[in-house]
Amino acid sequence: MKLEQKDSDQQLDGLDTLFLKCEHSRRLMTVSSLWTFEHCLDAKKVYGILDRLCQAYPRFARVPRHESFLETAHWTVPMGWSPEDNLVLHTLIAQPFDYTKPLWELHAISGLQGEQCALFWKAHHSISDGQGFIRALLSTTSLDDSLKQLETKIPHRHHKRKKSSSINKKIPKPIRDMVPNYITAFILWVWDFLYQARLLWISFYHDFYCSIVSGFPATRKDLNYHELQSFEKEMAWSEDIRMQDISLVRQVFGGTLNDVMLTVITRCVKHYLENNSIRHDDYLNFIIPISLRESNDWSCRNVVSGSWGFFSMKDLDTKHLINQVRTEMLGIKNSYMTRILYDCVGLVWGHAPGLTPPASVYNHICDISHGVFTNVPGPTQPITFAGQQIQEYRTFPPQSGKGSIGIALVSYNGNVSIGAIADVHRKYPGLADGVCGRFKDEFKFILDEAKMELSKKEY
Repeated sequence: MKLEQKDSDQQLDGLDTLFLKCEHSRRLMTVSSLWTFEHCLDAKKVYGILDRLCQAYPRFARVPRHESFLETAHWTVPMGWSPEDNLVLHTLIAQPFDYTKPLWELHAISGLQGEQCALFWKAHHSISDGQGFIRALLSTTSLDDSLKQLETKIPHRHHKRKKSSSINKKIPKPIRDMVPNYITAFILWVWDFLYQARLLWISFYHDFYCSIVSGFPATRKDLNYHELQSFEKEMAWSEDIRMQDISLVRQVFGGTLNDVMLTVITRCVKHYLENNSIRHDDYLNFIIPISLRESNDWSCRNVVSGSWGFFSMKDLDTKHLINQVRTEMLGIKNSYMTRILYDCVGLVWGHAPGLTPPASVYNHICDISHGVFTNVPGPTQPITFAGQQIQEYRTFPPQSGKGSIGIALVSYNGNVSIGAIADVHRKYPGLADGVCGRFKDEFKFILDEAKMELSKKEY
């Protein structure tokens, strides 16, 4: 099998190394995706697809080897290995990887209702971030040619901090015509100055607070327990909600898709805890990954940073909760710490992996948050794999620490759903299923509110 050669496929960088170092057998750094099909798949077609995947993305055909104190491990081709060796015919999802083989697996699941079957992809986070992982998987589907055409059309550009939206459209045209241009320009300049000052304050306050939190012992009480972290995991996913319904909610209450979905998820966790009479914290703390990729970077590698987000579990009405989530997300998106953190990880773990801190430091950082939330945009139309249409398309991020919940928001064919992974523990029974089971109902309540507000305007 001949592999393409790229610098990023020769040696692990700092972030790849970090994901290897912070993993242990009870906290696996695994990103995964579940696809279901109406009929059984042709094994020969699947084998051919796996071979092409490993040729296009060499990290899927290599293992990390030969790390030294001042040099990260190299991506090395294992002797006598073939892609078929990573096709697994069982469903031990929480089992650690075999480090003598490339750090990914494809689980073939049969015996479902009728002739249905499923594929469960899982890969170590050292191979790639979620965006690169999903792009690699989508290359095995009917969407590959369309993605390649899209990649060639997108121009190269650097990340820029978002500028404020102009208020020019908010000024009625008759007034704009009456006011001299220099006055309008001055008003727009003042507006932009105030907007940028507000963003600067929000991001500074957020970064300062996160710095303080990281230096103190973990204070969260919810989604935590005293024993060793459970090695048993539970996974669940929600029912779909329509993208057009989310657009209606945004029209009434404002915010982005992520703002609305985080509002729903916050209420799901809040009500799960309250229904079990075990809520103590006032804020839900999620790690929010932030992609640092250029617009035309579709490579299979880790180009991601992240920050903590604090979302209120107090008794706020929908409008105020969405505004609180929106402000918190503005602080995360405009954070300077995310880029600083990414560069520091690249400097230390990328040039002196032997200086890695003890496990207690990793455990402290990982145990600060209640979980992880990430958004994985998916295909807008149905796609096929090995000639069969993918019926359900789900994704799951890794957990952040003991007791935490990992939640991935994924869109597919005009619908949105979440997938969740959590520890199996008696203190929080059915956590993943409890949160996912409430997802559609919590959103429906907000949607009904939005429809009511729209009807008032029409009246």
